[in-house]
Amino acid sequence: MSEDRDSIDATPEQLHAMQAGDYILRARGDALEQVAVHKTRLPLDPQGHVQRLNLVQSPGGTLYAAQHGLVHESTNNGITWTHLERTPPAGSWRLEFAPDGSMIHAAVGDAGHPVVWSSPDVGESWSQIGAIDLDTPGAHADLGFSVTRTADGALLLPVVVITSDFGDDGSLLSGTRVCRLYGSDDGGHTWALRGPMGAWCHEANVVELPGGRLLAAVRYQRPMLPGDPPDLPERNGAPSPAWPYKHVFVTHSDDGGVTWSELRQVAREFGQCYGSVAALDDGTVVLTLDHRYPRNLSSCRAVVSRNGGETWGDDVYYLSHGHAAGYAANLSPDGEWLLSLTGSCYGDVDSGWDFCVGRSRFTVIRWRPQ
Repeated sequence: MSEDRDSIDATPEQLHAMQAGDYILRARGDALEQVAVHKTRLPLDPQGHVQRLNLVQSPGGTLYAAQHGLVHESTNNGITWTHLERTPPAGSWRLEFAPDGSMIHAAVGDAGHPVVWSSPDVGESWSQIGAIDLDTPGAHADLGFSVTRTADGALLLPVVVITSDFGDDGSLLSGTRVCRLYGSDDGGHTWALRGPMGAWCHEANVVELPGGRLLAAVRYQRPMLPGDPPDLPERNGAPSPAWPYKHVFVTHSDDGGVTWSELRQVAREFGQCYGSVAALDDGTVVLTLDHRYPRNLSSCRAVVSRNGGETWGDDVYYLSHGHAAGYAANLSPDGEWLLSLTGSCYGDVDSGWDFCVGRSRFTVIRWRPQ
């Protein structure tokens, strides 16, 4: 999505029809076209929410799409799914598989630091096997959405280390929030710091591209900082003068997560704030993002990069719609097709988080950019 993007925008009516149909929409220049896809509409999870989701692949190739109280399993690259009743041992799902086939889950523990769980039986039973010491007095943690297994078998976990304190008006009084990447080479038992990804980087999702580069999509959301021009919130379309950014950015690492590139802004509209990336074997990279406002246009949208996430094309794909919609988890099970798991909730979503619990309908979309 380049800064001078001029693709046509879909209307609420077109998006609502797309949500019910077996297609997605592609905006290209002044044309909006339907792209046929394979959609699997998952059973309603009474504990499901549009922002509770994971999509992972075991070392043996089996796929798992997680809501909250339901985890869905596919052994044929996402064509058909069976449904398992599973609940995370703590928090919301942050799933991956260790190289030995055990299921791994990460959550923030009672002490405010990350803990890691392992299951030998696809989530029927769990034991805590590891923890991460933030080594920062007074800090507590928040987690990104991904746990990543790399080609060499390492596990990677983005952790936001929080030391910030805010005034009643939302202004920053002290501290910061820094996303760090931690790695484990023993299946999640022990963890070591790889490197800091950046300040004010939330909800990070990390993918390993062909060739080994790590690419991360992050929700860059921060308060006004010293040196910011006073009109920065207005320039970014921010409703609050205290918080000028709520946008998807990307960053990459070519040394296993030790050092990271400068953040690069992808989303141009305030409230396009949650991103997830996936790669095909030919080097094509897809970034899905949460387009949040106005609510009648709330949707999951996707843009495509042909150069490892350095730049993004102008074409926009619309994958899902709802009054709350947009979070997605993505992967390519075979290197040729993409799977995108995304939820949708219609109704009075501004009344609070609980409204979408049990009202979020999830779909797995099998597709590829054209």
